[in-house]
Amino acid sequence: MSLTIVGIVVAVIGLLIAVFAWFLPRRARLHKSAEERAILHLKQKVETIEKQAREANENIKMLERHFGIPIYADGLPSADPPVFDPFAKGSELMTEYKWDEAIDEFRKAMKEAKASELLQLYNLIGLCYYTPGKLHLALENYDRSLALAEQFDDKDGEAIALGNIGLIYQTKGALDKALEYLEAALKIFRKIGNLKDEATVLNNLGMLFQTRGDLDKALQYHEFALKIDREIGNRLDEARALGNLGSIYQAKGRLDKALEYNERGLEIFKKIGNKEGEGSTLNNLGIIFQTIGDLDKALEYHKYALKIDREIGNRLDEAKALNNLAVIYRAKGDLSKALEYHETALKIFIEIGNKEGEASTFNNLGIIFRTRGNLEKALQYHENALKIDREIGNRQDEARTLNNLGLNFQAIGDLDKALEYQQMALKIYREMGNKEGEAIALLNLGLIILAKGEKQEALRYYKDALKNFTLIGAQKEIEIVKRKIEEIENK
Repeated sequence: MSLTIVGIVVAVIGLLIAVFAWFLPRRARLHKSAEERAILHLKQKVETIEKQAREANENIKMLERHFGIPIYADGLPSADPPVFDPFAKGSELMTEYKWDEAIDEFRKAMKEAKASELLQLYNLIGLCYYTPGKLHLALENYDRSLALAEQFDDKDGEAIALGNIGLIYQTKGALDKALEYLEAALKIFRKIGNLKDEATVLNNLGMLFQTRGDLDKALQYHEFALKIDREIGNRLDEARALGNLGSIYQAKGRLDKALEYNERGLEIFKKIGNKEGEGSTLNNLGIIFQTIGDLDKALEYHKYALKIDREIGNRLDEAKALNNLAVIYRAKGDLSKALEYHETALKIFIEIGNKEGEASTFNNLGIIFRTRGNLEKALQYHENALKIDREIGNRQDEARTLNNLGLNFQAIGDLDKALEYQQMALKIYREMGNKEGEAIALLNLGLIILAKGEKQEALRYYKDALKNFTLIGAQKEIEIVKRKIEEIENK
């Protein structure tokens, strides 16, 4: 081999060495850069998943604040993507009150869900049905959630499902069945030390006993709930307990205390952004101002409540607000508008299976037809209301219906039957400790007895009625009774 060729070979080898010396570190750097990009991509993906999980958790917490119902979804924010992704989307849709779309997403998640995740998804679907008033579908899903919780010995899930089932029976007016489920839930929550949900159940039990007419027991449950809520710093349920205590004091005729408790509750609901609680409390305040005699302020509160109820798709409270607005329009003399609102409310109550609301609306419709002079139709509505009140054990509304039947028979001219019904109403109101109802029954009894020609006996009833109306601060009624007393005393 010539020196020239050797030189060329050496030059080529040198060139190759130089190329490799340049390329290999660059390749290593490129490899390192690819690794760094992969790590960065993975980190970003993890951060995105964590952010989505936080957002889903926040959505669930917000829904609990809005609706005041325990939502069991603890394991879903950490579920695998096939379960987590539709769960996250569904929980976001719930915050927009798109219940049917949320249900579709939760059903997608169910296809890949494990047993513990499945019972939580049934709980969420139950809430999506409960809020717009589809009670039979809500019950079906809560029952499935309960069965899975019992099967896998999930005590939190079992207690929450029991409590939610109890709430549905309470809404439907099946108070004995509701009591059974709520007490079972309370027992488990106390056993596992879940104070937050224990207080929620105590609140619901308080409302149940109020419906039954046992105001002292209802007051006791709400005070227990308020104590726990304040101890654990649960502002949502503190506000609910305050509102419930306000309702009890209202039934007892303590309007000043009722106003105070409801206003404190409303302030908290607004601060924490709980729309359902805000709407419900506005309704309560409207009723208080109506009792006081400030119809314009009452109308204002009920309109605010209706607007919120429709925004969040709360059919039950929407119907209650419609009923309350109708009562105000009736008091203002606009019977056509009152009739329209009551009929819309009745349609909703029947659709969602709320027997208590259905009976209450029948009562209100009876009053309108009595005012119009159609006593036969009024009697029919009141008798329908009384039948439901007795079926569901609603003592408070039973007394109100008996009162209305008494007025109806008085208008017909059957004073003995009118007297009988008013005396039955008075007996229930006194057993309940309902001062407002007692005052109304006493006034009506005075009117009947006066019509029978017994002036001194009528005067005694009027004076007892005045005492009760003065106690609760019902100014309009105070003036009416004073005039009645003056008419007898000046003759």
